[in-house]
Amino acid sequence: MKNLKGNFLIFILASSFLCVHAQADDESHSDDWQTPEALVSALYETVSIAPGEAADWDRFRALFADDAQLVMALDSTRLSGLLATDVEGLIKQSDAVYASTGFIENELAQHTVQFGNLASVYSTFEVRYKESDPAPLMRGLNHFQLLNDGERWYIISNSSVIENARWELPGELAVSIQKQ
Repeated sequence: MKNLKGNFLIFILASSFLCVHAQADDESHSDDWQTPEALVSALYETVSIAPGEAADWDRFRALFADDAQLVMALDSTRLSGLLATDVEGLIKQSDAVYASTGFIENELAQHTVQFGNLASVYSTFEVRYKESDPAPLMRGLNHFQLLNDGERWYIISNSSVIENARWELPGELAVSIQKQ
């Protein structure tokens, strides 16, 4: 835990002086990063693929700032603790599995707090292998930290928690979003 605290402090200090650079701005998806809500929606679109399909990892990469971090807190009988990776690590771990089984991550609800060029997005989700699966495999909460460089929004980090018997999704974030 000491290392996590040290890394967190370094991250906070570094983010005060952060200069964000695009990784691969694909102009065909430039609407992806115009608002915090659009950015999060694009993330869910890029990670959701049917069995046998290929993910658009270039579009996924373009949503994140250089060196963005993804951390998940787990507390289950099978695995507990913090799992951390970067964008390339997630792609490497997920690509073959997603293409084989499918992976559909749907947003349930969202709450965004924005101050200037900083946004914090709380987004609940559910995961299924296929849209037609009768029940989700899991549900959880993503907490996205976003910054805008004056031109566009970037995901700086995402912290996730998977719902379990002790950690239930908060009521206001557990209801489904009505997609327009």
